[in-house]
Amino acid sequence: GAADGKGSRSVLSVPPFAKELHLEIVCSPAYNARGSYDCVLYRHFETPRLVQEGDILCVPTFGNAEFIELNADKFLRWPELYFKVKKIVGMVEDEQSEGYLVDTQNTSLYLVGSTNSAVPSAPAYNSSEFWSSLAPAGLSDVVKQLCDALRPHLNRRANVLSGVGSVLLSGPSGSGKLMAVRAVCSCLNLHIFKVDCVSLCSDTSAATEEKVQMAFTQAQQYHPCVLLLKDIEVLGRDRDGLGEDARVIATLRRLLLDRDPALSHPVLVIGTTCKPQNVPTDVQTAFLHEVKIKAPSEEQRRLMLSMLTASLPLGKEVSLSRLARRTAGFVLGDFCALLSHSSRAACTRIQALSFPGGLSEEVERDFCTAGFPVLEEDFSAALDQLHDAHSRAVGAPKIPSVSWQDVGGLQEVKKEILDTIQLPLEHPELLSLGLCRSGLLLYGPPGTGKTLLAKAVATTCAMTFLSVKGPELINMYVGQSEENVRDVFARARAAAPCIIFFDELDSLAPSRGRSGDSGGVMDRVVSQLLAELDGLHSTREVFVIGATNRPDLLDPALLRPGRFDKLVYVGINEDRESQLQVLSAITRKFKLDPSVNLTTILEKCPAQLTGADIYALCSDAMMCAVKRKVEWIEEGLDTERSALILTMEDFLQAAARLQPSVSEQELLRYRLIQQKFAAC
Repeated sequence: GAADGKGSRSVLSVPPFAKELHLEIVCSPAYNARGSYDCVLYRHFETPRLVQEGDILCVPTFGNAEFIELNADKFLRWPELYFKVKKIVGMVEDEQSEGYLVDTQNTSLYLVGSTNSAVPSAPAYNSSEFWSSLAPAGLSDVVKQLCDALRPHLNRRANVLSGVGSVLLSGPSGSGKLMAVRAVCSCLNLHIFKVDCVSLCSDTSAATEEKVQMAFTQAQQYHPCVLLLKDIEVLGRDRDGLGEDARVIATLRRLLLDRDPALSHPVLVIGTTCKPQNVPTDVQTAFLHEVKIKAPSEEQRRLMLSMLTASLPLGKEVSLSRLARRTAGFVLGDFCALLSHSSRAACTRIQALSFPGGLSEEVERDFCTAGFPVLEEDFSAALDQLHDAHSRAVGAPKIPSVSWQDVGGLQEVKKEILDTIQLPLEHPELLSLGLCRSGLLLYGPPGTGKTLLAKAVATTCAMTFLSVKGPELINMYVGQSEENVRDVFARARAAAPCIIFFDELDSLAPSRGRSGDSGGVMDRVVSQLLAELDGLHSTREVFVIGATNRPDLLDPALLRPGRFDKLVYVGINEDRESQLQVLSAITRKFKLDPSVNLTTILEKCPAQLTGADIYALCSDAMMCAVKRKVEWIEEGLDTERSALILTMEDFLQAAARLQPSVSEQELLRYRLIQQKFAAC
């Protein structure tokens, strides 16, 4: 039966033990091929292993402390060692077998040198399914594009292709570029040799050139291999970072474009960058392919969260779908920070509730071992922290927390705004002809609630909100102001559905030809803004709201159909009913004395009040109440812990000092402007 089944190990009762096993270590950047690995091999073969000549053996190093120091990688803390079976000697001379059993009791192990070979993918020890996945959620399309671009260059007949296999991979910081490259190397059974381009930059062009050539030479030692050039935008720049270094660029182009026919296994190159616009043009064109990582969609964000939280105990009320909607514009690094912050918030919450006096070392150890569930409130607290940090750093989009209850009056204005923005989102089938309005201009006197309206719309429609002050985008350097405008729209598209709110629009887009700047900066900014507005029709989930006190100063081209084609006048509250709605909205979170009558308060105020005037009235009344409370505390009539209650007297004192912020003459001018735009 054994003879009939030659070549099939399934019919053999027990494969024979090998007398000798000759191994070669596979050269890899993850470890030193000249190291001593006797202990690791001995431990691995304490258990009998079935091997065959030509096999690639993956030997784990888990538990060996010395490998942590040798490999400071973020995820693969315990690298795998790869060995190739060069020769097997059987117990019986001239014995023929498809496979042999090898263990330390029956077999002598010999490490006879090193070799180069492709290696099988192996998951990192102590890592979740997400980090070792060959098609990670949210990045599977990128991995496929990279594999399709590089696979032809692994063919032995690839010498007909020009240049080495090279890809320029761009994406926001933390978007998962390194993870995508890892997945590609696992799919194609390649080694990965990482080089930070910052470490290649030297004081002179000659030194930088030598380091670049050395990086390619080192990568060749590990073939088949991917040379990962991290932050490639710094290569080819002079020491000031402003000009280009022609010598370094020429060397890099030669290494990327000139394939050495003598090399049977060329080095594949992937360059990564967060700022593709900063990569020198000659470097960018040297790469055969270019792949961009875009911000993940809502479904991709949900899948990312699902895989990242697979081993995390979540509260029953946590909805990953709702969390995905709230994290528009987030990338992989942001989700890692979100989970870290939310876990910390959960730990702090449980410690404060269960151990208000603090934890002993033993209790803390038990507490960490037991684990703790992460609730919805922990994610909300973490999201607020991340949004605040991002907004301060780069002006990241944020969903505001302003409801319609915070906006008093302006019922007609609310209806017009929601019809323009909410309708396309809820009923996209009604707008299949492409006749979609994407621009809205709020104009009127200052203090009437234009900014508050825009925030309330973003909250109601569950859209991210990107607020831009006009003067923030103006920069002293040529071309930088226009780039700032492009960046705003790029961030909005990445965080769609999104509302871009341009406050003080008249300062950003005045009539062209009238500005006094010598370089014509404002004219170019207006032209760039017009170009971006025209491009919004292909992206129906990005809306633009502008607010201005001086619509007569705006460039007329902004107001044509297709741009800011919906003009909404936000006027002052002239009747007492609308003023009462505003006052009720502002005071709804106050603690009022039962004697307070809001209608009586308004009767003591001037007739024409803006929302800002009514807010000032409430602010002054609050200050009167604070002063009274301080006096009572000093006299011993009250305590600091008691609630601050506003009385009728506080409001009447504030009303007596209140002056309207918009005069009759200004109001008349705004009415004339309203009539002018209404007639257009």
